[in-house]
Amino acid sequence: MMNQKTYRPISKEVHTSDDLDFQFLKDEGIKVIQRIGNKIWTDYNAHDPGVTILEILAYAITDLGYRLSLPIEDLLLGNDKANYLKKHFHMASDVLPCKALTGLDYRMLLMDVEGVKNSWIETYSKQIYMDCKNLKMAYDPAIWEGLPEKDKKSFELKGLHKILIDASDDIPFAQIKRKVLSAYHQNRNLCEDVVEVIPVESHPVQVCAIMDLSPDADEELIAAKIEWEIEQYFSPNIHFYSFENMLDKGYTTEEILEGPYLKHGYLDPDELRNAKLRDKISQSDIIQLIMDIDGVEAIRDLSINHCEEGSSGGGWVITVPEGKKPVLCDKSKFNFFKGLLPLNVNQETVAAHKNAIVTQNQVEQYEIKEKGFPLPVPHLYPLGEYSSIRNDFPEVYGVGPLGIPESAKGVDREKKADQLKAYLTFFDQILVSYFKHLTEVKNLLSVFSTHERSYFTETVTDIGDHGEFLGSFYDDGSLYEDLMAPFDERNKRSQKLKDHLLARFAEKFSDYAFLMKKIYGSGVDEQVLKTKSFFLEEYGKISAERSTAMNYYKQPLKNLWNTENTSGFEKRVALLVGIKDYFRKNLSRSFVEIYPSTNAEGEAVFKWRIYDQDKNVLLQSIKSYKGRTAAHKDIYLVIQQVKAVSNETIEETLNQFGEVPEVGFDFDCFKVSISPTGRFSFGVFNLDIKDPESPDYLIASQQKYFAFPNFKNALLSFKSFMDEKMDDEGMFVVENILLRPDFNEAELSNQHFLPFCKDDCAEGNCIDPYSFRVTIVLPGNSFRFADRDFRDFLENLIREEMPAHILAKICWIGRANTGDLEEEDQMSLFEEAYANFLSGLTVGDYQYHEQFIKILSELHSIYPTGTLYNCEDEDESNAMRDTIILGRSNLGTI
Repeated sequence: MMNQKTYRPISKEVHTSDDLDFQFLKDEGIKVIQRIGNKIWTDYNAHDPGVTILEILAYAITDLGYRLSLPIEDLLLGNDKANYLKKHFHMASDVLPCKALTGLDYRMLLMDVEGVKNSWIETYSKQIYMDCKNLKMAYDPAIWEGLPEKDKKSFELKGLHKILIDASDDIPFAQIKRKVLSAYHQNRNLCEDVVEVIPVESHPVQVCAIMDLSPDADEELIAAKIEWEIEQYFSPNIHFYSFENMLDKGYTTEEILEGPYLKHGYLDPDELRNAKLRDKISQSDIIQLIMDIDGVEAIRDLSINHCEEGSSGGGWVITVPEGKKPVLCDKSKFNFFKGLLPLNVNQETVAAHKNAIVTQNQVEQYEIKEKGFPLPVPHLYPLGEYSSIRNDFPEVYGVGPLGIPESAKGVDREKKADQLKAYLTFFDQILVSYFKHLTEVKNLLSVFSTHERSYFTETVTDIGDHGEFLGSFYDDGSLYEDLMAPFDERNKRSQKLKDHLLARFAEKFSDYAFLMKKIYGSGVDEQVLKTKSFFLEEYGKISAERSTAMNYYKQPLKNLWNTENTSGFEKRVALLVGIKDYFRKNLSRSFVEIYPSTNAEGEAVFKWRIYDQDKNVLLQSIKSYKGRTAAHKDIYLVIQQVKAVSNETIEETLNQFGEVPEVGFDFDCFKVSISPTGRFSFGVFNLDIKDPESPDYLIASQQKYFAFPNFKNALLSFKSFMDEKMDDEGMFVVENILLRPDFNEAELSNQHFLPFCKDDCAEGNCIDPYSFRVTIVLPGNSFRFADRDFRDFLENLIREEMPAHILAKICWIGRANTGDLEEEDQMSLFEEAYANFLSGLTVGDYQYHEQFIKILSELHSIYPTGTLYNCEDEDESNAMRDTIILGRSNLGTI
């Protein structure tokens, strides 16, 4: 038998509590002193001043240890008791529920619609017939007429559903249907769609009974209860529960919050699974439920049967046709006796009692149940409050608030006291920094913010004599810059903190960060940090919507274009690659022109310019480039470096000049230059290049010059343009199932199907171009997307994030040769056709399908201009970036 090893999980109890043990800290301190100072220090008794200092420091450390061991809710509280958790973290109700994904999820979602007693989602069957000879498709098998068997192919569309609704009689079904469709499309899965919503057909059942009632029974109320209980037996209401009810049922928090987050409370999944359409009715079951009603003493006779004319087969058990629900028909009759006397029942009173029961049940069913769950109640502690350790020294030391006793004052004594004060300030500063960090834990670990600092400190001035032995520098506001700033690698430390938070959601950005740094250098570190931060901020949304598709059902035009109404897949992939604006928007307009030029050696090269909306040149390249890929790399680097500079930094830098500067200067990524006439302009340099004399140092410059009073506004205006307008990255995800022709269109010429070729009909090939397929269209001319490595990364990411059952075709489109800003390209044609298609789809109009299918089928991928590998090129890495690699320049990939 193989040897088995037992593995234990890492314990959560890693705290040794040694920091709370004063005697342990003192003993450890003595051991260290003995080890490193035994030749000059031999007295370790309590009266020794060094031991006194050690004891006071050990006590201060225990204070810090006690504060660190407080419950996490106390450490996070701050000053906002109501929102202290929501302010910094995603709540469980944000990240644990998700949009409907499984059949059970959809049933829960639809039963949250008032008037829906129960629901089922089933497969909708639709066959498509293919004429492989004439390359045609149709819904009608008549297309096969006259064809040999080898040219006849067919397939069934997958991912289509029909919804069956067990609806209440109190609300019109048309109203319920609209709400059901709206709820479904808000949660629609990628590459799936609903074709019809239909009510469950009724099967009338007759129940007749003769019963004995107790003398004090209300026969009209009992008759109403009998009808209600039988109807519930036929088609029971499913009840909503509160969070506490679900806990009492034995469900864990994770199980309760699984699935869609419902308006009216929580549904028990086991109850819902068992709530099926009844296929048989048992006489004994009805006898039992009638006997459970108070006031019913005995049942003399009871029969059940079908209600149709001439029905037979009544007995102990009758069957209900598949797909139908039993209902109590008007032939049912209930007779009551009290003793030997028959009772006359007032049917109007019975109807009134029945209506009251139904109304009360609806109130109980659809009242909002308590969905919240108890959170720990925090207590406010002065976590950062700190007083100098000098307060704890015996007065004889002369370092406390009382100072040196009058009897011992003297110049020599005061100097020694000041020396000790300065020595103890070193420990004070370390301790107060720890306490200050404790107050910032909630900000450093917040998923909604990135702190401008990662180290913190403050002055210790509670005694008030610090100016006597430290000088004025101590409290002039520059303590952080003097002590912490040189060591505060804010970006690197913030990256680690964000990586820790991402790991808690099983997410990572290591591949993305490595690729960005490999292509663009450390100049994009800030962008990588912002990418991680924004991903964490949006995680509550993208976690719940991960599997959803766009909502196209009866949407206004503003919700179809320039909107965040996109699939969860698009949002997630966009955020994983640093595209903050994941809206469906126009990507064809570019403010960048890459144009051919000739260098001093007469070689063909490329240069670039950035325009504004009015075609004014804002920035142009200094260097020349042998390939477009290198130009795109520098363009993107410039954009990201400029975006990383804050407006506050620009204003603070330029406001510090009391007079017009006489020489140029650098700050952040900007190189400010002065013309011979005293006017100002700027350029952008590469932060990774430290040598200003390097030809790669200065990337681009602006050729406009401004008077110094106007220079700040000009630079801020440029920064605003780069932040708001320089964004041409995004993607379009087209679900092929939505391109299907109208099922109700009988005219063959109006049925526009996706094209296919002869090879698709070959044995073993997939002939279904609709089911679980998407076409992903990306702009091939944007800055990062022009880089082959980044394209490979993005294509791999798309395949990893795409649900395993969906096949994606990826197409990079745009202008094959940039340079003319007015030139129409594939992307602009695609965008126009796609917008028209969506505007028709949302209202059920198929007039734009043909044009969009034509545009989509004619798309072809563009790739960066390639060159054959030059073995004599000195810069081998750059040479390889633009080389042609066999098998990689295919037109689109799947």
